[in-house]
This record gives sequence, C-alpha cells and structure tokens, in this order.
Amino acid sequence: MTNTTCHDLLLILFAAIALGLTSLCVGAEAPTDLVLIPAGEFTMGSEGKALDEDAAERPVHTVSLPAVLIDKTEVTAAQYAQFLNEVKRTKDDAGNPFLGLPQHLPVELVGGQWRPTAGKEQFPMVDVTWYGASGYATWAGKRLPSEAEWEQAARGTDGRKYPWGADMDYAKLRFGQDSIGPVGGLPAGASPYGCLDMAGNAWEWTSSVFKPYPYVATDGREDPNSTERRVARGGSWTGEPHIATTTYRFRPEPTFAHAYLGFRCAKSPE
Repeated sequence: MTNTTCHDLLLILFAAIALGLTSLCVGAEAPTDLVLIPAGEFTMGSEGKALDEDAAERPVHTVSLPAVLIDKTEVTAAQYAQFLNEVKRTKDDAGNPFLGLPQHLPVELVGGQWRPTAGKEQFPMVDVTWYGASGYATWAGKRLPSEAEWEQAARGTDGRKYPWGADMDYAKLRFGQDSIGPVGGLPAGASPYGCLDMAGNAWEWTSSVFKPYPYVATDGREDPNSTERRVARGGSWTGEPHIATTTYRFRPEPTFAHAYLGFRCAKSPE
C-alpha cells in the first residue's frame, strides 16, 4: 500500500470519527430537570388592591436578576426518599425537623428505609419544613430559589398574573379537595420559561425571609440563618384558588409543614 493511499485512508477514518462524534452531540438531549431563566429585569409585585391581591404584594417594582437555573417541576416524594436514605437523619445540625406529621407525608419508613407511599412516587414532596427543603437542596447540589427568582420564573417579563397568562383557568392548575397529583401533569399551565405547577398542586418554599417590598436581596431577607417567617409561593390544591398567582406571598414559620406545602430547587449557572 502506498503512502498516498495510507494517508487517504487515515483522512477518511478521522472524518468518520468526527462525523460520529458530531452525530452523538447533535442527538444528545440536554438535561430536562432544570430550566434556564435568563438574566434581566422583570416586574415584581402587584397593586395589592384587588380581591385576589394582598397588601404585602405592593409596591410594584422592577427587579434585575442574574441568570438562574430552576427545577422544571417540584421535588418528588421519590427524590426526597432517596435524600432521607442517604443522609440518614430527619433533623439538621441545629435540631430543626425536616418533616411534619406522619399522616400527611407522601413517604414512609419501612424496615429502616424511606420509600414513597405507593402510587405517590411522582407526587410533590409535601409536609416538609423550610429546613427540610433547604437540607434536600444542599444535598442535591442546589439551593432554594429566592422569591424574586421564583416570581421571575413564574411570570416572565410581561407582568402576568398566572403562569399561563392574565386570567384564571382551572384546567391549567391542580386545585380542589384531594386534587394534588404527579408533578408536571398539566403542561398547558406552564410558565413562559416552561416551568410546571407554579400555580396549584403544592405551595413552594423559597429562600427568602418575609420582609416588605421592594425586594432587596442584600437587606437580610436572604439570610440562611434567620428564624423569621419564610415566603412560599404558587398556591396549592387546597385553600383559595384566587391566591394561586405569580405574586401572592404565603409566609409560614420555617418549622411549619403541611400536606399542601412543598418546594422546588434552583442553582446558579456554572
């Protein structure tokens, strides 16, 4: 075989390898569990005067945030059971509980191992305290979103009242007695960025302390050591449907837990 022939064969081989690698890259799917919320300004809050608004939502103001990655769906019972089995604890170092009353949990302890209650593997993990949500987020290499990040992910840049638009649409959220269901089941209710269940299903803990607006990240409201009330967002399957908006600010104690309160995680882009 001549040197020229060998050279040609090598070129063909390298081209084939390169083409194969390119095909692999094109065919590979990007991670689907996180949604990128781009950096920029958005309108936060509401006038706080309508029947479906609250005084704590005002004043309306503009907030500028860096880019953030946020979970597409709420953390599930199956995911949380894995966390509990790996950390082998239900309290943090300060003794703060992760979980609420056993009768409200979508997970159960069987033979020393946590597992999702049968049929609830993909239901949102609820009945979890702020400490339990934060503990999971840290274990997962993430964090809780601030309420500003949560609101930006839910409403986009057009100031919409609900993740899907300006008007209530009961077909786009899980609401009603025992209507909690698997995460991501109502894609028509997605936010402008594609986040699911940001109205209804379960309230979602944020990292933020409940303080008056305007939102200023450096005024102590993002202090992870604060024991003050924290903000939860998005409404749930129970309660009043008119507060399942992008702006309503539920403010439970960080040790509070119930069957309607869950969370999703976020992280800063690397």
